[in-house]
Amino acid sequence: MASTSSGAAGYRGLQLCGSIPTDELSAVNSRWLDDAALLVAMTHQQQMAVAVNCTIVMRLSWAVISGGGGADQSPPPPMVRKVGSCLESDEQLTAMEWVVFDAATVLAVGTSFGALLLFSQKGNLLIKQYFHSDPVLRLRVRSEPLGHMSNDTSEDLCIIYPKAIARIETRVKLLVHRKLREREGMEGEGLLGWRVGGEGLDGEPPPNRLPFLMWNVNKAAAGLVCADGAVVGLMPPPLLEQQSRRHYAALTVGPDSTLAAFRVSGDKNSSLVGVIMDNLMPATVTRIASLTKRFWQRDENSESNRPTEVSPQAFSRASLVTCLKDPVRKGERLAVAPGGSLAAVADSLGRVLLVDVHAVVVVRIWKGYRDAHCLFLEAPVDGSASYGDLNHPYLLSQKRQEFRLCLAIHAPRRGVVEVWQMRHGARLANIRVPESCCLLQPSCKLRDFLDLDSQNLDHEYEEHEMFEPAKVYILQGYSGNISLINPFMPVKKKLF
Repeated sequence: MASTSSGAAGYRGLQLCGSIPTDELSAVNSRWLDDAALLVAMTHQQQMAVAVNCTIVMRLSWAVISGGGGADQSPPPPMVRKVGSCLESDEQLTAMEWVVFDAATVLAVGTSFGALLLFSQKGNLLIKQYFHSDPVLRLRVRSEPLGHMSNDTSEDLCIIYPKAIARIETRVKLLVHRKLREREGMEGEGLLGWRVGGEGLDGEPPPNRLPFLMWNVNKAAAGLVCADGAVVGLMPPPLLEQQSRRHYAALTVGPDSTLAAFRVSGDKNSSLVGVIMDNLMPATVTRIASLTKRFWQRDENSESNRPTEVSPQAFSRASLVTCLKDPVRKGERLAVAPGGSLAAVADSLGRVLLVDVHAVVVVRIWKGYRDAHCLFLEAPVDGSASYGDLNHPYLLSQKRQEFRLCLAIHAPRRGVVEVWQMRHGARLANIRVPESCCLLQPSCKLRDFLDLDSQNLDHEYEEHEMFEPAKVYILQGYSGNISLINPFMPVKKKLF
């Protein structure tokens, strides 16, 4: 894929400012993006973070390519952060995502031991908390724009595990802001670490742990294991349930099912049955097993006679709504559209399924896309070249009606990125890409819904409306160029 200027069809040319200054992430190797342990995350503020093993490179930015082929600005120095001291022995980084608040931006990192680490933009560790013993598969930041999907203003950071899903509300921004004030400028790491149900570093209960909800999808779906998942938005409560309680819709894909949909409760103790099954049953079973061993074991000093310590996980209620099972087909990756109305599932048979989230039905299928990676984007209908310019005044007046929802499908075996208009639209672009490249999407910005009165929600939104569309970039591993996909841009020349 050639480097192009902002007037080229389908792209806005950007160049990575400087090479990555580490041996593990050397951009000299053209196949560095193919490393399975590599993690990449980016923001709308033209910043990117790259991590592999125990090294995080932050403050990577890019600049618009000028007509002469060079970048318009000098490369700022990136920052290398060694995080080995923040991890336990054999603990690895497995997921990464930016969390963008109104007044602060932090980098969320998941580990193979089920921990979540929050780093400031200066590389200081703010918070470390363990939620589950399984490795973190994916971190997802969800923000529902105002005036969309019946004013669903819920926002969260979701942690996807092989057998569970954790949800952290954005109300933790107050804790994050306070930790930023405490940690920035202080010596040392200021590590704040704790385990679920455990004690702090000083032997006292942790005073400032992140509040969260955890759903055991493995138990709700009879042993289901997921490879990817997401909480996509609010869901109507079931019959004979209090209408005031919040329920969310969660989707998972994995080797046991191509797609599974769950109704998950927003309350930890939503029913008496849930309290009994999640809290009393584990302790009861453990106690009965211990007494049985004591009764049959003659050696009183035996190690097996000692009762097992019980620290049950407080799971919220999750119920399976529907499940698409196929012994041959396995779900590999999941993409969710802005607003949560549509989802795309890439399976092991080279097919991409477009799913209506509300009806939980497949509405469209693409075939011949093995190892596909999909992302949703919102592109301007007029194909404006200022679509990717953060400082252009065009951004202050753009409306949601001026954009169309599209799906970008990267087929690495075919060497193309195709863009299709939703739901049943035609193919808008067919972009040739090199072997080592990937699709990137900036993390959505979390809005400050807590400061708005729910009764005046629509009125405030109409006065201060600033729509931020979802964008998708193509990152080349060999050249470091980043191209913004703009499928409605008028074609001026053919790209190879």
